[in-house]
Amino acid sequence: MDERYSRLRGFLDLYGDDVFLFNLIEDTFIKYTKAYGFEEIKLPILERTELFVRSIGEGSDIVAKEMFSFEDKGGRKVTMRPEGTAGVVRAILENNLFSNPKYHKVYYIGPMFRAERPQAGRLRQFHQIGVEWFGSDSVIVDFETISLLWNILLDLKISPKVDLVINSVGCDECVHKYKDDLKVFFDKNYENFCKDCKTRREKNVLRIFDCKNHSCQNILKEAPKITDKLCKNCVTHLESLENWLSKASIPFLVDPHLVRGLDYYTRNVFEVRYRGIGAQNAIAGGGRYNNLVSEFGGPNIPAFGFAMGVERTILALKENITVPEELSVAVCSISPNEAEFSLKVASLIRSKGLKTHVLSYLDGIGKQMKTASKIGVKFAIIVGEDEVKEEKVTLKNMATGEQKKLPLTSLAETILTNP
Repeated sequence: MDERYSRLRGFLDLYGDDVFLFNLIEDTFIKYTKAYGFEEIKLPILERTELFVRSIGEGSDIVAKEMFSFEDKGGRKVTMRPEGTAGVVRAILENNLFSNPKYHKVYYIGPMFRAERPQAGRLRQFHQIGVEWFGSDSVIVDFETISLLWNILLDLKISPKVDLVINSVGCDECVHKYKDDLKVFFDKNYENFCKDCKTRREKNVLRIFDCKNHSCQNILKEAPKITDKLCKNCVTHLESLENWLSKASIPFLVDPHLVRGLDYYTRNVFEVRYRGIGAQNAIAGGGRYNNLVSEFGGPNIPAFGFAMGVERTILALKENITVPEELSVAVCSISPNEAEFSLKVASLIRSKGLKTHVLSYLDGIGKQMKTASKIGVKFAIIVGEDEVKEEKVTLKNMATGEQKKLPLTSLAETILTNP
């Protein structure tokens, strides 16, 4: 292939087992979001740049380094969405969906885009599935949302290898005091921090915890903990979440340095980290954001949500799941004269939900059978002159080579009961 047409770095083609696992994640997610009463919302990929600058924060790595932003033909600054929450809030406000309680709980599925350095678990185009719950500051909302995610992890059978990590980033009342203490700590160690952290210190000092520099991370181990500066309400909020999780037997850890990479979070935040897929091990995360709706010009509505990375979860699933062999069949004709009957047979078994390949377009029964073997079908259905006259087919088990002639009336049942 001419390299001029090769795919861009950081953008993946998904096929084979990856598609099976992608669909498994998506189907499992939809099953539980619907069970918890969430409605789907579909969002545009392109939004105004200011939407993300305002919500995610100018000091965040996403806004500072990772957004695919450009001017469109009308001179507008636009960005390919790097995350889903900001677009959901905009859509809910712009379409006046807050007046409809049905849309206080929504979920979304789709691609996101970040211009970061590609590596295992980090792509420039990736997919997220996520939920947002609007309208209450109750810890029950926090717990229910995390419970939803935990049920998905249980269903996918990866919960034994994940760590659910929680923390509080405080509210407007207490986070400012913590930021002041953090700046004092930073300034004492100023010369040892990297250039990016020095910029973060000025824009939003909490973002220093996003730094991937090992030297900075070692210094931050001694940084003051936000849990020591929380106001009474935030302490109660976090302790209540811990209590609900404990009662539900959902294991968790408290990490006082977890702040998440987005500026809109308030109070309880969390991450789900998978042990075994390398440095980029956060497969899901989220938290409470009580101020974002009002910052976009809407009413004072608190909210809680999470997003789950599909590609990273695929990496986790590959350690735990053997993709099952799909039951499929091929219909082969001895000669072109049986093509019409072959199509009739294919229509019949497709009506029973069986994946069916018609190979009659290929010249010669030998070529058809070789193709059937290469595409990995379980059974080949052979149609010849005698089969057409008798309204029967010859069914061949491709693994054992066993053949038997069957009437059409029992064909589908025989295939389904002998997988």
